[in-house]
Amino acid sequence: MQNSSSSRGLDIVTGVMLGVISVTTALGAWQAAAWTLSSEQFLSDSADARAVSVNQAVLADYNRRLDLESMGNARRYRELATVSEPDQALAFEFKVEAELGVATPSLAEPWREWAATGFSADQNPVDDPLYRAELVKRPDSYGYASTVMASASEVRRAQSSVLAQAALIQALALFLFGIAGVNRQQSVRMWVIVFGVVAFLAGVALAATAY
Repeated sequence: MQNSSSSRGLDIVTGVMLGVISVTTALGAWQAAAWTLSSEQFLSDSADARAVSVNQAVLADYNRRLDLESMGNARRYRELATVSEPDQALAFEFKVEAELGVATPSLAEPWREWAATGFSADQNPVDDPLYRAELVKRPDSYGYASTVMASASEVRRAQSSVLAQAALIQALALFLFGIAGVNRQQSVRMWVIVFGVVAFLAGVALAATAY
């Protein structure tokens, strides 16, 4: 009677553990799949941001060349204004403002400061920190976003990999409880259950490190 009761208890433990491990494994597989999709989305967004960053960098270089041309034209008109009659000088000043108006907005103030120094070679407007920041802020921001999302993709991929490894250990635990259920030798069955519990706990502990 005692052996029958013990066997019944082991049957209950085996059945409960099979259910618990099955649910745990299913949840881990679902989370791993979700993280894999998230990793792929981050990677796709990173590639898009990198492409935009390259395009914006090309555009920034093009705008810089246009700004250099506008600077040169504005300087020529300013120099002409200083040696012209008042009415002609006013027309040249309008042309100066027109050239600055088509340039990058942050160029106008450094250019005026440059003109006030007599166009000093040591004070070039394109070297002004605010102007440079305005010029490169878009390509730099997209480049940074690309780096951040690529890093997030790697993190998600690593988390998914950990859950995949945990799933293998949980599969071992399912196998052990499965063979425990058909083994009629009570001592052997008990040791198989113990090993199954150890494998299950090891899988849970490994899966926990992914979070």
